[in-house]
This record gives sequence, C-alpha cells and structure tokens, in this order.
Amino acid sequence: MNSFCIENQQSDLGVVPDDAEKRVIRQLLEALLFEKLVAFHAEPRTTDASVSDCYNQQLEFPLGRLIIQCHVAFSSFNRVRIEEGSVVQLIDDEIRPVRMVDLLESMELPAGGRQRLVDELIQTMELHRWNRIHLNHHRHPRRALSFQALESAIVEGHQYHPSFKTRTGFSLSDHQTYGSESGNTFQLHFLAARRDLLRFALPCPEIDFWKNELGEATYELLCHRLKELGGDLKNYALLPVHPWQAKGLKNRGFEELLNTNDLITLGSAGDFYQASQSLRTLFNVTHPEKPNIKLPLDIVCTSSRRNLVPHFVCSAPLLSKWLVSLVSDDPFLQNGDRLQILSEYAAVSHDSDDHKVTAGLLGVLFRECMVGRLKNGEMAIPFTALSLVESDGQPFIAGWIKEYGIEPWVEHLVDVVVIPLWHMLVHHGIAFEAHAQNLILVHENGWPKRIVLRDFHDDTEWVSDFLGRPEMEPDFSSVDPFFQSVPYDDGYCMEEIESLRQLYVDTLYVFNLAEVSFLLSRFHDFSEEKFWAIVRTQLDTYAASGVTDVSRIEKLKSDIPTMIVESLLTKTIYRGQRLDYYEHEVSNPLSRSVP
Repeated sequence: MNSFCIENQQSDLGVVPDDAEKRVIRQLLEALLFEKLVAFHAEPRTTDASVSDCYNQQLEFPLGRLIIQCHVAFSSFNRVRIEEGSVVQLIDDEIRPVRMVDLLESMELPAGGRQRLVDELIQTMELHRWNRIHLNHHRHPRRALSFQALESAIVEGHQYHPSFKTRTGFSLSDHQTYGSESGNTFQLHFLAARRDLLRFALPCPEIDFWKNELGEATYELLCHRLKELGGDLKNYALLPVHPWQAKGLKNRGFEELLNTNDLITLGSAGDFYQASQSLRTLFNVTHPEKPNIKLPLDIVCTSSRRNLVPHFVCSAPLLSKWLVSLVSDDPFLQNGDRLQILSEYAAVSHDSDDHKVTAGLLGVLFRECMVGRLKNGEMAIPFTALSLVESDGQPFIAGWIKEYGIEPWVEHLVDVVVIPLWHMLVHHGIAFEAHAQNLILVHENGWPKRIVLRDFHDDTEWVSDFLGRPEMEPDFSSVDPFFQSVPYDDGYCMEEIESLRQLYVDTLYVFNLAEVSFLLSRFHDFSEEKFWAIVRTQLDTYAASGVTDVSRIEKLKSDIPTMIVESLLTKTIYRGQRLDYYEHEVSNPLSRSVP
C-alpha cells in the first residue's frame, strides 16, 4: 500500500467505527496489553444476568492522551480477551467511541514503525471490510463444506494479530483476484531459466517429473513456446511462478536477466489453481488429487515476508524424507495412525545470493495433498475451523460437543492433537511450527481421528545432541553448502533445547489451542483451567507410559511457572530497528504452581 498520513484517513474511518474497524481496534489493544506495551488497572466488573461471566473484569488504562475502558477476560498464558463492542474512551468523564485514528495518533511509536503499523492496520480494515460486504462466508454456516472449500471460506484470519488481513504489496484488486477468500482460480505463469541459475531437488528425471506434474500436453506446449523464443531444454529449465509475482518481475530485480534472455517468459499454461489460507500455497482445482504448490510472493502477510528462502527450498525434500521415515518407523505413532506428514517431495529454487534483492523471489515446492488420504467415513478440516463461530451464533464444533459430550470430546482432541506433536518433541527431539494453519484435523462425524502436519520446510527445529535417533539426521550440506557453516539458530539446528520448547509452546499452545480453550469457556462453560488440566494429565500419562525416557522429557521443563513467548506486535512495530525477535514472559497453565 502507498504511505499516507493518519490525518488523511479520518474521513474514511468515520465518526463511529464499523465492525471491521472495531475488530482491528480490539485485537490491537489485546496485543498491546498481552505484550505489556501499556500498563493497565483491572477491577471486577459489576455484572447482571444479561452479562457473560466470561468478560468479568473492567480495564482502564492510558494510551498516550487517551483513557481507554473495556471489558476483558484474562485467558490462559495471560492472553487478554476484550469483549466485542466494549471499547470506549473517556473524555471529561464522558464515554465516547474509539476510532483507529485516535489510537494511532496517541501511541508513541518510532517513525518507521508508526507508518508500517498504520499501513498494515488500514489495509487489514479495508480487506476485512470488503470480505464482509461482498462475500457470503459469514452469512451461512460452514460446517458441511469440504476441506478445500473451507480453506477459502475461512475468512477470519489470525485471531490474535491485529494485522490479520495485511497483504502489503497487494491492491484491493489483487486481493479479489488472488486472495483465498474469493475462491478465484487462475493458471500458473511459467519461466524458462538458464540452468545455472537454478537448483533442483526432484524425485525422478526432470523430463519425467514435469510431464507427470503438468501433463504431457502442457509440457509440450511450454517446450514449443520455448523453442519459438530461441531456447531449448538443454540450456533452460522450467519454473512456475505465481501470476501476481510474474507481473512485476522487472521491478523486483530481474530486469537484466529478462533482457539478456537468462530468463524467458513463457506465459500462463496448464491446470487452474486456487489460493489456500496461506495465500502462497495453491490447490489444484482442475485435478484436486494433484499436489499443492507453494510459490513465493513478494508481500508481507501478518508481519512476515512470504518469499521462499533459497536454502530452505531444495533442502525441503530431504527434510520431508527424514520426517516421513521417522514417523513410519515409530510404533507409537503408527499405532492408530496418529500422525501424518504431507511431504514436500520436490523443489526448484533460483540460486540467488542471500544479499541480492531477488533472493527468495523465485522457486517452487511441491507438497502432497489431502485427497486420497481419507478412509471411508472420514473428513478433514483445517485446524483453524475449531475456533470459529458460525453465522448462527454457535461454534463450528457445537454439534460435535452436543453429540459426544464436552469432556470426552476435549480429552480425545488433546490425545489426537497434542500427544503426537509432544512425542515428536520429547522422543525424537524435533519441534514444528504447529499453529492452526499448519495442522489438519481428520475426524469421523466430529470425533477426532488423527492430525496431519504440513508446511515445515523452514520452521522445523532440533538440537542435534537431543535427537532421539541422531544417526538419521540428514546431511543438509549435501544439498546446500550453506548448512556447512550456518550458525546455530539460523538454520534448522538450535543451540538450546529451550528454543524447541518455545516454538512448540508458542505455536501449538499460546496462539492455537488457547483459542479453542477460550471458545469452550465462552460458549460451553468449560473452564480453561479444566482444559489445560486435561492437557497436563495426558502429558503425565504419556510420561508414565515409558514410551520415552523421563530424563528426556524433563529436559523440556514444560511445567515451569513462567515461559517466554514471541511478541508479534512488538516485532511489527520495531522490525528492522533493533532486533529480529521480541519476547515477553507469561504464566504457564501447565505448571504445578502457576504464579
């Protein structure tokens, strides 16, 4: 988005904020409070029978020149939950609505961080507002939708991050065309790249691979186009590109390579695709059984740049092969088919220097899809769906809880979701970025069956000395010399076991299951204390089973009173100015003695 002055947005934001602006305001304030960027005072709220017991605290705090009041619930891991519609400001003891422009003008922010935050929040409001006006996903319950349809229909975005619809670089037209929510389909764009510009990690000979993935007709069409433009497959190789990325290649540092024919544009061809929740991962609509394709996008989405770091592209198939082998050889995981991996089995990457502007902007990953992996009677849903509230005012999972009873259902959910990922951590020594977008829940009529993990090529971590089977650790330097000398914490290998616990806790607990536990508390009177007590009991049962040596489990220190979690809003504000990583301390509901 183009830069702009906050003052110039006042007419757009209005005197009374609409629903889109209210949600962004609410999540911005929740993040400020959770990350301890503002001090606050809480006192019990005077309630009546019409008020939910959940939001039982009234908060008052200064934010610059403003005095903000709202109703909150203090949730697990110290998450702060603000009741919808309760945010007001006090002016001379008079209650007034709060507008985004008021907040942004009052916050003390560094210049660069201020403009970045303004741009992200305004775009989030614009795209969220467009979705609510033009799409029907929030008007009809989504419980009966297929897995792929749900990926498009889940329009809510990140439940915590205030920039939950930020797509810096996308216009509103781009959002409509390439966003997951609209469900539009489009063909891939193709380049022919001089072979010495690319790295390959393919499971079979290149010609066979492309014929199989693209179909012989599309493959021959691209070869014909290349020949007409003076190239051949002896000197060039094929590379798919997201059509949005293809439109601006010259402006992204590829002008010289295009002018010298080191890169040759072949145009659009082949099957039609649709964006998933993650935007850069695409589903094949023409042939749904074909793999998902992950392509880089030169945008910032929820404060993270969505390129494909070259070192983690061609190493992905080796990583997948290792993980699949560990899972398939593990009796605990195979008993009941507890965990499945959607393998990233093939990759091509532009071999660009790390410091060039083109690094990470061209490449592709091929990932197995869910089609064909379900047994009779099974269905799959993105894990994100578990925390949704439908248009009928009830949770997505309400019918399942009514059918099975809340406590048996929660106990089984924890067993199906938490225990396999915990086992991978304590038994094998491997941590994943297991947030809701990266998990798929397989169920049968709402009864959880197993968990499927996807998207781990650049967010899987381990400590070599803590691996359960260190002899199986892949030699990633055989794929990329980068891994010969990469420092700890810059690649896959971490220096401290605590880093593994932090990734696991952040992604699976704090910004994932905590959404489910709060929803159950809010709608089904199932306390969060009880939810996390069930998690702790199942972890204890696992420890007592003898599957993994207790000494390994104790090294994770999962029951310490407080833990460090990532500060996502702070990262947005200060990105590029101080550190690459920001954190703060929270109480641990799995501790035996929560402070």
